Amino acid sequence: MGSAQEQAIRLAVETARTCFNRGSTIPIAGRRKNLAALLREIENSQADIYRALKQDLNKSRAEAYMSEISLVKAEIKHLRRRLPWLALPRPKLPALSQLPGCLQVRREPYGVVLVMSPWNYPFQLTMEPIAAAIAGGNTVVVKPSAYTPHTSAVIEKILRRALPPGMASVIHGGRAENTALLEQRFDHIFFTGSPAVGRVVMEAASRHLTPVTLELGGKSPCFVDRTANIEKTARRILFGKLLNAGQTCVSIDYVYVHEDVRAQLIAALQAGISRALPSEHYRKSSFVKIISPKHFSRLSGLLAEQTLLGPDGEGLVEDFLDPQTQQIKPVIVDNLSWDSPLMAEEIFGPILPVLPFTDLETTLVAYEEREHPLALYIFTKDRRFARQVMGKVNAGGVCINDTLLHMSSSKAPFGGVGNSGMGNYHGDWSFKAMTREQTVLRKSWLFDIPVRHHPYGERSLKLLHTLLR
Repeated sequence: MGSAQEQAIRLAVETARTCFNRGSTIPIAGRRKNLAALLREIENSQADIYRALKQDLNKSRAEAYMSEISLVKAEIKHLRRRLPWLALPRPKLPALSQLPGCLQVRREPYGVVLVMSPWNYPFQLTMEPIAAAIAGGNTVVVKPSAYTPHTSAVIEKILRRALPPGMASVIHGGRAENTALLEQRFDHIFFTGSPAVGRVVMEAASRHLTPVTLELGGKSPCFVDRTANIEKTARRILFGKLLNAGQTCVSIDYVYVHEDVRAQLIAALQAGISRALPSEHYRKSSFVKIISPKHFSRLSGLLAEQTLLGPDGEGLVEDFLDPQTQQIKPVIVDNLSWDSPLMAEEIFGPILPVLPFTDLETTLVAYEEREHPLALYIFTKDRRFARQVMGKVNAGGVCINDTLLHMSSSKAPFGGVGNSGMGNYHGDWSFKAMTREQTVLRKSWLFDIPVRHHPYGERSLKLLHTLLR
């Protein structure tokens, strides 16, 4: 990275701080106006967003709208509607020592927020935290992924047209730019990505004692009980696994299925893949590609020496790879163990390992030592089964009898725990993530309680025991 880019990064941060210090981001009416302008510009740029997501990820218009654009629009509408209430100071009952006086808790902006977003949902996972930062009264410096340059360019155009100068700046580039940004002082950092990079971000933030929100990932498990409706289970598992070609932080990473229904589930999954991708033309035109040759190579390597099942039965590794389109065809991996390379890291692709279990309690013992996943999926008609799994697997969120949809509402928070994240957002929680609680006490001039002032003596102690017991 050259000195010109370093200078551009410093200038972006300084401009954002100057904009915040002017106080123009604070009035609620102004924040709502900016959110409305952002929503309007997104709607005006929808054709450009479709085109960019197609170029970067091969996303179809339907998938782009469902998994990216619609969610951003819903989040902005929610924040704009709820903002006057969310920003309202909350009165609290004063303690005896604070009387006579009025006590309240206010939500104050952090100041300059750094948003570092990933490539897998480059529009949604960039615009949602930007909207939250604006709703919170902050200014933003945005670092989108270098893997999705077309979407990043559209985002920059939207922000430039919708928002006042200095309120939101976009920094393009790769690792060198990430490192240079993390050397700057921010008031809050919102990062979405892998746990490994999340540790780097947190370490860098600690140098300035900067608070962070980390939305990470991990190996999200799925448990299928023998009481589940297997046909619907397979269909809903495939919805979660095939969306974005499995490149989703809350995608099912592997399935534990009761041995009694294992063969039935695998057959239903094979049939479901055939229905989901009915032709080569459809796959090439509408199935998301693997983001880069490096990731394609990594996933290809994970398939080596595994039992691979497609819609037509067992196949070889090359049967599931299309280097020309950079796509991996959905593949089920059977007869593997936890020693397999597939189970050592988050897969992040359309590869679905299936493992059998017979004794649930024995299977769950291992989760006392494993890292906490971002999501937990359970398919069952038995509530005791669901409670038993939830009692042992401490996940960021839980979805029973479906996949992904637990995180699709602005009326509930989304976030991880431990290795899968820190903090949460969506809806009201997005506003809370981008603001801090400030206690304000307004004392009356009427009188003081004399006992709190020097000099202290035995009489003071007796009165304090009486007043503050």
